Formats: sequence, C-alpha cells, structure tokens
Amino acid sequence: MALVLSQLLVNDKKMTTTSRNFLFFIVVAASAWYLNNNLLVVSNIEQFMPANIQNKNAQVLIDQSQKGLSANLILAQISGSNDKELSRLSRALKLNLEKKESFNFVINSQNFNNLKHEKLLKYRYLLHNNNTFDIGSLRHNFEKLLTAFTADTPSEFIDYLLIDPQSVFLDYLSLNQIKTTAKQKNGVWFVDNKALLMIQIQKNSTIEQQDLAIKTIKNTFEANKPSSAKLLLSGASIVAVEMRKNILNTIQYASFALIIIMFFVFVFIYRSIYLLLLAIITLASSVLISMSITQLVFSQIHGIVLAFGITALGVCLDYPLHVFSNTCTKVSARNAVKKILKPLRIGVLTSIFAYMALIGTGFDGLTQLAIFASIGLLSTLFISVYFLPLWMQNTKIDKRKIPIGKCLSLKSKIFMSLLVVLLPAIFLSQQVGLFNTDISQLNPASIASKKVDANLRQALGAEEIDHIFLASDKNLAKVLTKTQEIQQQLKNLVTQDIIGGTMGADTLLPDRKTQKYRQEQLPNKEKLKNNVALALSKMPFKQDAFDNFINDISSSKTMPLLNYQDFKESFMADKLQSLLFVQDGVWYSLIRVIDIKNINKFKQQVNNSYLLKNTYYSISAMAGNIMNNYLKETWTRLFAMLLLLFAITLWFAYKNKNRIWIVLPVFSGVLISLSFQALLGNSINIFHLLSLLLVIGLGFDYSLFFNYENNKVIQLSNSTHAITISAITTIITFSVLAFSNVTVLSSIGQIVVIGVFACFIIAKFISTPTK
Repeated sequence: MALVLSQLLVNDKKMTTTSRNFLFFIVVAASAWYLNNNLLVVSNIEQFMPANIQNKNAQVLIDQSQKGLSANLILAQISGSNDKELSRLSRALKLNLEKKESFNFVINSQNFNNLKHEKLLKYRYLLHNNNTFDIGSLRHNFEKLLTAFTADTPSEFIDYLLIDPQSVFLDYLSLNQIKTTAKQKNGVWFVDNKALLMIQIQKNSTIEQQDLAIKTIKNTFEANKPSSAKLLLSGASIVAVEMRKNILNTIQYASFALIIIMFFVFVFIYRSIYLLLLAIITLASSVLISMSITQLVFSQIHGIVLAFGITALGVCLDYPLHVFSNTCTKVSARNAVKKILKPLRIGVLTSIFAYMALIGTGFDGLTQLAIFASIGLLSTLFISVYFLPLWMQNTKIDKRKIPIGKCLSLKSKIFMSLLVVLLPAIFLSQQVGLFNTDISQLNPASIASKKVDANLRQALGAEEIDHIFLASDKNLAKVLTKTQEIQQQLKNLVTQDIIGGTMGADTLLPDRKTQKYRQEQLPNKEKLKNNVALALSKMPFKQDAFDNFINDISSSKTMPLLNYQDFKESFMADKLQSLLFVQDGVWYSLIRVIDIKNINKFKQQVNNSYLLKNTYYSISAMAGNIMNNYLKETWTRLFAMLLLLFAITLWFAYKNKNRIWIVLPVFSGVLISLSFQALLGNSINIFHLLSLLLVIGLGFDYSLFFNYENNKVIQLSNSTHAITISAITTIITFSVLAFSNVTVLSSIGQIVVIGVFACFIIAKFISTPTK
C-alpha cells in the first residue's frame, strides 16, 4: 500500500493538498477495515522452527511432536483439601466436561466399566496373544473370577469378565494404555495428596477454541464449589494461551510507555501538542499498514512478531523526529526534509536490508517479521517525507536546544575504537557454549511452569516424546511388518533392563500375518466347550455362564481380519493415529521408547543393529542439529549484512574520509550487547538475532546522522537533538519488553536496550567528525 501511494505521489507532483490527504485517509481506512475483518493473531511457537527441513522423516517427526495427540492434552491437578473432597471434585469435573463437545476425553482413573460395549472387544483374540485354553488355565481364570465376585467388584466389570474371563481385552488395553505412577484412591488418580486428570481438547482447535476450552474447565471446576481446593492446569495449550495473553499485555504496556514518553517529549522538548498528534498519526498508520500487508501475505500474524514489530516501529519515531528537529522558524519542514533526505534514505534502506536477510532462512516467523518491519520502515519514511511537510506548512517549532558537546581528537577516537571492539570481542571468544541450539529455548513457559508440567507428565505417563523408531512405506502391510521386526529387537533391550518398554502401532494393530496366525491357533468350538465344562467342575457357576465366551472365540476363527478403518469409531482411534498415520501417500509408524534406564547402553545396542540404527531418531538431538544448521546460516547472513554496511561505508569514505567511522559503532554495539548476555549467563539463541537486526539498523542510523553533523561546537545540533530523543524513547520502550513474562520478548528487550545505548554513546563520540 505504501509503495503504491508513493508511486502515485511521485508521478503527480501537482497533486493538491486535499487530494493527498484524501488518498492517505483511504489507505489507512482500508487497512483498518481489512484488519477488523481478517486479523488473526497466533502464538504457536512452531513458526519459529525451520519449515523447509530436507530430511522428510525428520520433518514428519517434528510435526508429530508439535501437532500430535499431546498437542491439545491438558494435565490437571486438584489440591488443597482432603482426599474425599478432592475425589468428589475430580469425578464432578470429569462428568461435567464429558458432556461438552469441546473435549475428546477426560480421564481420571483406569476405568474399564464399559469394556463389553467397546467395538474392538470382538477382535480381542486377533489383537492380543493369549492361547491358554487348556483345562488348567481356564480353571485358574474362573477361580480369579470367583474372587472378583467376593471382592465387591462393580457389576459392570463382572459382566465383562463373564464374556472375557481370561482378560484378553483388558491385557490388550493395559499394554497400550498410559503407564501412570499415580495411585488410585476413591476411584480417581492421586499423587501424594493431589488428584490428577488428563483432558483432551478437540483436535485442530484454534487458539481461540483452546482459550475457550480452558475457561470452560476453570468455570466448571468453580461451579462444583471447590471451597479451599485449587485447580492447576498444564500442557502445550495452556502455554500457548498464556503466552498470547502475556504478549498482548506486553504490547499494551509498551504502547502505554511509548505514549507517555511521546507526550513528555512533545510537550516538554518540542512544546507542541500538534507535533505529538502528527507523530501518533505517522506511527499508527505505519503499524496499520504493516499489519494489514502481513496479514494479507501470511493470513495470520504471530504474537511475537506483533509485539516485537509494534515496539520496533516505535523506533520509527526516529524519522518524524529528524523532520521536527531540523525544522525551525527559519527552516521549513519541506527544506528540512530535503536537507536530511539522503542519510534518512540510507538509514531506512540499510535497516530493510538487515531484515531482508531473514527471508529464506527457513523460519516462517522470521520471514513474517522481515515483511512486517520492512513495510513499517518504508511506510514511516514515506509519511515523514511526503506528508509531514504538507501537514507542517505553517508550523513554527521552538524546541529546547541540545548542544553537540565536544568532539574527540583522532588519537582518542582510535583508542576508544580499539577499546569498544577488542574488549567485547576477546570476552566473547573466551566463552564456551555461547550459542544455544536446544529446542527447549523456544518454549516460552517459565522454569517453574516447566517443572510442574514435567512432574505431572511423569505421574500420568504423558512424558514428552524424544526417542523414536520410525518405519515408513507406501504399503501399510509392509510398515506394520517392519514395525514388528523393530519391536522384536527392542524386546531384547527390555529383557536386559536397558529400557522399560515400548509403545507402537503393532501392539494396537498387528499385521495381517500375525492376526491370521492367532486366528488359526484358536480352538474349535467343540473342543473349547468341552474344556470349559471340565474346568467348571465343582465350581458354583451356571452351566451356560460362559456361552458368550465360547461363541466369541468361535466367531473369531472365521471373522474378517482387522484393518485400519475398524479403529475409526474406537476409543483407541486417536492413539493409533498418533502412532500410525499417512502423509503425502506414505505410511509412517512410530515406536516410542519408554523409560530409558541406561542411555549409553541403549545407544550402543542401537548402533550394533543395522535395523535399529537406520530407524532410530532422537527428536531433541535432531531438532538441535537442524536448529544449529539454520542458526549458522542466519548468523552468516547477519555478518554478511555487516560486511555490506562496511562496503557502503567505504564507498562513502571515498569522497569524505570522515565517513569511515560510521560502521564502527554498529560492530561494537553488536559485540557489547552479546557480551552483556554472556555476562548474565545467558546463551545466545535465535531470538537474540531479531534484536541484533534492530540494533544494527538503529546503530547505523545514529552513526550516519552524527557523522553528518557540523563540527562547530557553538552551533545547535539538530541531528543530536533528534537522535538523543530517539535513543531515550527506544531504550525506555524496549525496557518494557526486557521485563516481560514472555522469555522470548525479555531476551529481545535486553539485547536492544544494551545495544542501542552502546551504539548511541559510541556513535556520539566516534562518528561525529573530528575537528
């Protein structure tokens, strides 16, 4: 929009003031209307993961870890009361949430009361291996059933055992269900004196739907009159919703801080409310245009991009400030723009080049940020150059003066230059593990929240997936066969107590060969009937008590083999689809390793097996390697940008040797801001890169304008006037981010505050021409 508007104005220099204002109003109104109807703010961190991963299997696994069954899983903890009250609240919460369509399931215990109605029950002898149909084994099963009768077992469970006295289906479910360390009290899960639940929100829920579901859980809990009891929720959905809330709060605080600063600047320094209004119009219009184009291109805006982008566009206040500071009673705004247009354009273009380095890195979030920031910079420059002089035609500015101060001698400049470059460079070179490629850096949750989440996941058996074996093929039968071959080798590791167990699609859905074999091993009806009769001898069961059991086995011998479609209406459907799924015509089967007891022995055994070695993936290690490669590429682009700035500076210095000092404050600002993070004990991650781009742009802008100063001490410094105000507003605004609850925004704020302060001070003393 800004580019179109610029072309129109350039081509029509005779356009009237009314026409220009009308065109400006149309563009801003159209942007506001479009955003009002289409704006979608998201907060899922996956946009800051590499998108164009070359390894297809790696991409599938990372996608599955982000969007799989656990993506919408909420872990709930109820505490603060006695066991009886906590049990009541847990049962009431489960009962009420199950009535709502927002949730797939709510689990608070190992409840098998409705087993006889489950659709997979009739396939139990094909799903699980249990061929003990001799008289002794059957009699043992019947005796256990008698014990259940006398142990006050629920009638629903007794009904199930009469159909499946060997508990074949129960064993199948136990093999594939959650392995929880929680103990059952009063019919619900407990860990110590806390009741636990697992709640699954509907798949593919938007952030708004997740937010609504979380509010429903909280409201439902409160409606059950919890008294002193408290509800604690954890999970990816909770983090995403809380992150969006914190981001919006940060945006509000930063916007409020910027407004307060602007009010002070324009009332106290420029002594003009009218100029304040013009500055607000400039920034607000730039934000609207940036948001509308970003929304148009990406169909959404990430919360981090919005928070960082709006705060960064607050830095665009620099451009109207230059216009205001260079306008006075003797110099009109139009002439002021002509005077500063060259360094203004150079500063904007270098900042845009810096952000353009983010495009093509493979991070969708960074590409989005590059578009947002670039459009904002262009819009602000365009409004400052073409509209502010128009709106300031009869405006006289009587600003407070800010003196230049004394210039350094050449020797002092050289000494200071060596100091501000070499000291941080040497300090950074001594750091070990400076760069962080751990994927956990992308998790915006606090350390305390991560600890609570880890404890709940461990107790409920819902720990994060890391060690995976992956089988893939276009043929489903081949995938299932390969899965069973992998599982067969992994059983040896379980036997050696290297791992606790595994979970794969083959235990949920055996391949056709295994099903056929199990079917053939089932006894014929007459033989089974005879064995049951003998096993029941002298036992208090009716003669026909197990007729359904006999008929089910007889039917199993001739029933069609189970296939993938038969799981669709089963309560195990989601679990199977998380382990066995098709993508782009290829079937993928995941085998999850549970409880690795000795990681070194595990890796050794994997490396010794050709099959295991070629199907094993560690998601954390894999994501770390991918992140490392992409970070190297992105940092390479950043340094290439710095070299480009250096080349531009050398070109300028060809005619004016004073220009050579322009680039030094930029290099030193980057090094000092990174050194400060290392000094705080923080490792450098991808989000620090975002901040450095802003530091580079601002540092070059400050240095460029200081370098254009007249070296007469007695003269009023218009550029120093504008740059000083810009630096103060930037530092105060980004200080709000530095104290944000969102760790990502906090990292960005810290880098920018230190970097901008360093660039301003160093540019003031080094870039300003020597006497």
